[in-house]
Amino acid sequence: MTSPCRRRGTLIVANEEDGACNNDTSAWILHKHLGEKANYGKIGRQGYDDMCDSFQVNSRTARTISVTYQPSGLNTLFVAPAAVFGNVHAKSVISMDVADGGLGVSVCIDNKLHVWESSRGEVRRRLEGHLFDAYSCRLFPSGTVVLSAGGDMQLRIWDVASGACPVILKGHTAAILDTAIVERGKNIISVSRDGTARLWNCGTAECISVVFSCDSPINNCDITHVGHEVPLPNPQDQSGSIRIGTKYQIIILLCRCGLINLITCGAKEFVISSFIGSVKELCIGGVQDDISLGSISFGGTLADVHSRTTSPFVHSSASDVQCLFRFNQGFLVGRRDGLCQYYTLDGTNPCQLTGSDCDPIYSCASDNTHVYTASRDGKIRKYNIRDMQLMA
Repeated sequence: MTSPCRRRGTLIVANEEDGACNNDTSAWILHKHLGEKANYGKIGRQGYDDMCDSFQVNSRTARTISVTYQPSGLNTLFVAPAAVFGNVHAKSVISMDVADGGLGVSVCIDNKLHVWESSRGEVRRRLEGHLFDAYSCRLFPSGTVVLSAGGDMQLRIWDVASGACPVILKGHTAAILDTAIVERGKNIISVSRDGTARLWNCGTAECISVVFSCDSPINNCDITHVGHEVPLPNPQDQSGSIRIGTKYQIIILLCRCGLINLITCGAKEFVISSFIGSVKELCIGGVQDDISLGSISFGGTLADVHSRTTSPFVHSSASDVQCLFRFNQGFLVGRRDGLCQYYTLDGTNPCQLTGSDCDPIYSCASDNTHVYTASRDGKIRKYNIRDMQLMA
């Protein structure tokens, strides 16, 4: 079934330091169907362009503007950042995470791994120790411990308070590309160019098992909890207290060859294995308790663990997906052309986060009150969730 956003196209507003959300300025806006020519207009003080009445402004605040493309009825809310942090990094930010405790962590292409205050963007710690570039960074649920991984084949666990690295996990034979934290963080998952996905115990600093192995590099991983209503095989070996919180967890792996695998964390058995095509860019995320999504180029795949099937999910943009983040009742999609769009599971695109101005969005994260994006221009943008006007 074709998604609504594919049927009705996409609205895009020109980003000139978010002038579209400024009541005293005007901005270009366009409506585009995938593979078709765009229809342009201008929105300004009067609400819509005098030469083209296809676009109508429904509402406007200091940081938002709601626009309807009248021929199709497509409505999009454009949201400007509440703050822009330009002093955390000087170069492209490739990975970022935030926690409810008021801290964020990010790494740039210059191998600068920084912990910063999410309220003001002030750098609190500079974490140094990776021998080669770090590719992934995450905050544990406590908000005071950082997990990082990179080209030196090491996973490092850092104490934010002191900046020390008391735990280093070794076992991969090639660069580590992504990580996932199991529940409260006693166990973690890592994937690598060596084609393996590994389950680790942080307390003992040992690899519990190789969960999956293949001939292709594994670009992305995620983990999601499924309820008791989903029948999963019993774990093969709980290894005493080493495996913690893995029983009802499913690991999602996306290989560079285009294979997506959903594997039970406890039993290491396949739930879904599906080939979705060889592509240049691979991104992955999970939505709710029972659905995971692997997004490739401008399309994607929805995987339902209840029916154990996959189905295509098509976005209305030809721009490659760079990051995917589960949020609210849907997911945020960051694209190579600088668009950051929120989608619901039915494919509707009710809002967009503005400000990047054609710089790719490489990472998205959220705490209880704000959404954060990181892009090629080295800036971290902070958006108020209330501005997005999403139903919980």
